[in-house]
Amino acid sequence: MIRAVKETKTTGTSLPDRKINAIRMAIAYAGGVAVMALLFLAAYFLLDNIVIDQRSTAQRIHIVEQQRMLSQRIALLSTDLYVGDTSTSEALQDAVTQMERSQDILSGKGDPAVARQLTAAEHELYFVGSSPLDAEVRSFLDDARRFIGATNMNAGNEAYRALQHHSRDLLLPALDRAAALFAEQADIRIEQARKAQQFLLIALLIALALEAMLIFRPMVTKIRRYNAHLYEMATRDPLTGLANQRHFNEYANREFRLARRTAKPLSMAVCDIDQFQQINDKHGRAVGDAVLRRFGELAARILRDTDIISRVGGEEFALALPVMNLHGAMIIAEKLRRGMAENKSDNLPPFTISVGVAVSEHGDKKMEDLLQRAGSALQVAKAEGRNRISCLSGPPEKKQSHSDAVSQDTGITS
Repeated sequence: MIRAVKETKTTGTSLPDRKINAIRMAIAYAGGVAVMALLFLAAYFLLDNIVIDQRSTAQRIHIVEQQRMLSQRIALLSTDLYVGDTSTSEALQDAVTQMERSQDILSGKGDPAVARQLTAAEHELYFVGSSPLDAEVRSFLDDARRFIGATNMNAGNEAYRALQHHSRDLLLPALDRAAALFAEQADIRIEQARKAQQFLLIALLIALALEAMLIFRPMVTKIRRYNAHLYEMATRDPLTGLANQRHFNEYANREFRLARRTAKPLSMAVCDIDQFQQINDKHGRAVGDAVLRRFGELAARILRDTDIISRVGGEEFALALPVMNLHGAMIIAEKLRRGMAENKSDNLPPFTISVGVAVSEHGDKKMEDLLQRAGSALQVAKAEGRNRISCLSGPPEKKQSHSDAVSQDTGITS
């Protein structure tokens, strides 16, 4: 307890130093959230773009495979019709119509947006060169229509041979190349998307690390420090830095219950700065406050770490001394009295204290009983001339007083 007082006094931290700039923290937090939101949106749109691209690629590959099947179907049905099976004429016409419709979809005829989805290599295959695939498909379909609409044997034979030549020697290899190219372009886009995904993942991890270091860690640190400061404000006297009465009562009650349970002694002391009102009247309130602060500093140096001292009134202080019998409590009280009496300061007037001491007994039912006996002992010390220690080891009528004359071995005389 006393160590906490010393650290508080030496660090000199104040409320403005620990005050949280709520607006700055809110802006930083909102900025971090916005960055994360943007990265998540980028990840969403990247994934959505991959899905759309793969669906479009799959659709184009499906159309190419459908065209391969339809070209073979048209070639077979035309052969049936060529040998005299006129029942295949309608099916042949349907196959030609389906293949033309799929070619219009693939080449973007009537929908330029579809054509723009083709890569440069795919566009070159379909529309550039001496024999582009789009022209080959449409020439094949024209041959099929000429064959269906032939009115004489020569025209029919010529159209049939051209149709079979396109199907076997030109169209099938070109459609195979188209399917392979679409698959290759899909692999390239998947690899690009994978690299973009890796970049986005790295950016996300970096953003999380930066937010943790630059936003959340400072914010948590400030909140922790501010909470510590709030706890200090709730448990410390703002003038002296000592425990306030509420914190003292909690600690003293806990130690009192522990002393009763373990049958170990607990001493209480109540001290008062002598003639404090005269110091205020003669030197002013500011000097009186400085005397109180000086008392707190000296008490923190003298008492043990396990002891607690609290300002319970204007110039009155209470001490709890765990596991301390009456003899030991009198020694500590004498050190405290002597430390104040021998204190020399150019800026402060000399001051002394009177101390009343009491030790826990079996008749004490609560901590206030012990504290009240220590207070009664203080009144005896003040009545006998101040700057001295008085103790009550039993009921109030059994008192023992000690003046500022001390012996060589204990520092106290009876």
